[in-house]
Amino acid sequence: MLANVPDAPPAYLSVCFFGRFATSVGGIPVERWRAGKSRSLFQYLMLHRKRVMTRDQLRDALWPEAEWRASSSSLKVACCGARSTLGAGKQPEGAGSPIRLLHRDGGYLLDADDAWCDIEEFRDRVHEGMQHRSHGRPDQAAESLERAIDLYHGDFLAGQDEDWIAEAREYYRSLALGALDVLRTSAMDRGDADTVVALGQRTLQIDALHEPTYQALIRVAGLLGQPEQALRWYQLCERRLRRLIGVEPSADTREALQQVLTGRGRSFVSGPRGARPVEGRARA
Repeated sequence: MLANVPDAPPAYLSVCFFGRFATSVGGIPVERWRAGKSRSLFQYLMLHRKRVMTRDQLRDALWPEAEWRASSSSLKVACCGARSTLGAGKQPEGAGSPIRLLHRDGGYLLDADDAWCDIEEFRDRVHEGMQHRSHGRPDQAAESLERAIDLYHGDFLAGQDEDWIAEAREYYRSLALGALDVLRTSAMDRGDADTVVALGQRTLQIDALHEPTYQALIRVAGLLGQPEQALRWYQLCERRLRRLIGVEPSADTREALQQVLTGRGRSFVSGPRGARPVEGRARA
């Protein structure tokens, strides 16, 4: 089991892509990779587990600038290094090995009898949660999405900058932001101000320019009768947008602040389940 994911079920092969990359085989962490691009090859094949990746796909992803010749051995060296590190079977069908890195149909395939991977679990829980939501099961949706977010310990392969990694990173970021948006909206609807703020801060750790989150935080501050806090959230949004991409806050963000400063909207009051929204003017 991997130390940075305490909820990971025991598995012969365990892999974490979120934040610091980590792998364990038979309960033993893999600390060193033997040759060349062996680690990158394993990462790419694990990302596409149980699918055959052609030589061209692997070369384009892992050696995008290289000029390939028929005699090139880089891919073979990386494959041998990965097999050696993982104890992956070398037989045509990987017989007798719990991890198989197979040469098949002009490409390579990674398979394992007993494997757990954080991105696979994360993706499954997000899709499960969205299905629950679309079928009108909010409690089940929240449970699945919360489990997904608990797995998101940082960007996909943080610190690695290859193009294929950047593409996957944006995909998983979008899934995380979508899950957080659903959870935040649900918390707002039930008047759970603390959860809205916590989810908002979690979202901004992933995307510091996510304006819908600033809008929600501004509105919550207004609903709690905290116009000064609403203004601070707006100013933070404004500074980051100007500094990072050179734009001003959107009309929706400006309108959210204006509603708070003019006392329009609703306010939160204490109730049996915590804060809940009521109609009227926000406390100034």
